[in-house]
Amino acid sequence: MAWIVWRSMHAWGVAAGLLTGCGPGTSTVTGTDSSDSTAAESSASDTGPGTDFPDPTTSGATETGATETGATDPSPTDATSQSTVTVTSGPDTDGGHTDETSDTVSMPDPGVPLGRFTCEGARWSFVEPTLSRPGHARIDSRGHMRVTSSGSVLDFDMDGNLVGQIDPPKPWGWGGIDAADNLYVSFRDEMAGRKRLRKFDVTGAMLWENDRGPLDSDFSGRVTVAPDGTTLVSDKFSDRLERYDASGAVIWDKVIADKPFREPSAMNSAGVAVALGHGADGAVLALAPDASVLWEHPFSSQPEALADIDESGHVVAVTRDWPARVIRLAPDGAQQWFLDLEAPELVDTYVGAIATNDAGQTALAFSGTLNGAAMAMAMRLTPNGDTEVRVCDSASEAQAIAIDEAGVIYLAGIVWAEDGEHLFATALD
Repeated sequence: MAWIVWRSMHAWGVAAGLLTGCGPGTSTVTGTDSSDSTAAESSASDTGPGTDFPDPTTSGATETGATETGATDPSPTDATSQSTVTVTSGPDTDGGHTDETSDTVSMPDPGVPLGRFTCEGARWSFVEPTLSRPGHARIDSRGHMRVTSSGSVLDFDMDGNLVGQIDPPKPWGWGGIDAADNLYVSFRDEMAGRKRLRKFDVTGAMLWENDRGPLDSDFSGRVTVAPDGTTLVSDKFSDRLERYDASGAVIWDKVIADKPFREPSAMNSAGVAVALGHGADGAVLALAPDASVLWEHPFSSQPEALADIDESGHVVAVTRDWPARVIRLAPDGAQQWFLDLEAPELVDTYVGAIATNDAGQTALAFSGTLNGAAMAMAMRLTPNGDTEVRVCDSASEAQAIAIDEAGVIYLAGIVWAEDGEHLFATALD
C-alpha cells in the first residue's frame, strides 16, 4: 500500500509551499510510485453543491466557470520556512482517473478487491456492495459519520457499522445537519410545481416541511445549516437568498443586488456565513446574519474554490484546481497563512472537499494519478498550516470529507470495480 507524508517546518506562523517552486519555501520529492485522489463536499465540507443527488453511474464533474482577469492572491512575504515531501511506494497497482471536465467516463482498471479496500491510517473502512457514490459527509454529535449515498443518507457509528439510513423523497439536494443531529434537505415537488425545505430527525422521521414558492429553475436550492438549525437557502443561478429559523419559519427572503458570490458554503452559530466569488478576481467573503458583507479577502480561483468556517469565525479556503492554494483567515478577514500545494509528479490532481473543526484543524479531500494509479487522499492541516497526508488503495477517488474535534478525518469517495463505482467511507487517524 502506498503512502505519502508531507512534513513542513514553519516560521512566523506562515506556511511555506509544499514542493519546488511553490511559495517562499523549497522542497524535494523522493520515491518512485504512489498517487493521490479527491473528494466532492462539504462540506464541510459542506462544500459540495446542493443540487439533486448525482447519478451513481457517472463521474463527478467539476463545474467550470467563465475565465476572468484581474487581481491575484496575496502571498506571504516574511516566511523563512522549508518543507519536504517524502513519497514511499508499496506494491504496484494499476488505475486511472476520470477527467473532471469531460462528459465521458473513463473508468480505470479495478485495483484491490472491494472487500480488501482500505486507506492508510484507517480506524475502519466500509465499501457499499451496490453501485453508489457519495456527495457529502458530516460528523454529528454522537461521533457518527453521516454520508449521502445515491439518494440516501447513511449513518455509520464510531466503529464504522452502518446503523441507520434516511431516504428523503426524490428529487432532493443535501443540506446539512444541526447540533441536534437533525437533517435538512431541499426538495423539488415536481407534481405541485413547488420548492420545499424539509427537516428530519436522526431516525428519519420528518419534523416539518415548508413551502418556498413555485419552481423557478431546475435547481431546488443549496441549503447551508448552522448548528442551531438556522438555514440559508440559495441558488447560484439567481440573486435570491432565503433565511429560515429552526422551525422552518421565514426570517427573511431577499434579492441580493449585484450579488458578489454564488452561494454560502458554511455557517456558524453566530449566523456568520462564508461565501466565495470565483474566477481570477475571486474573493472569500464573510456574510452577516442579514447577508450583508462583513469583510472580503481577494482569492483567485480558476474555475472555483471551496471554503469552511468554524465557530470562532476562522475561515479556510482552497482552490479546486491543482496546483492548489489554501488560505486561512482570521475572524476579521486578516490573512493568517497562505499555502501552495503542488506535486509535479502527479497528474489530473484536484481538490474535492474541505472541512474544518473548532480546534483549528482543516481536512482536504483530493485526487490524482501517479504512474497510472488513481488514489483517494486526505490531508490534515494544523492551525499553523503543517500538513499530513493519508492515501487510499488504488482505483479510488475522494469526494467528501469531515473532521471531528479530535482531528480524526472521515473520508468518503468511490472505488472502481468491474461493475462500476462503489461508495467507500473510512475514518482516518
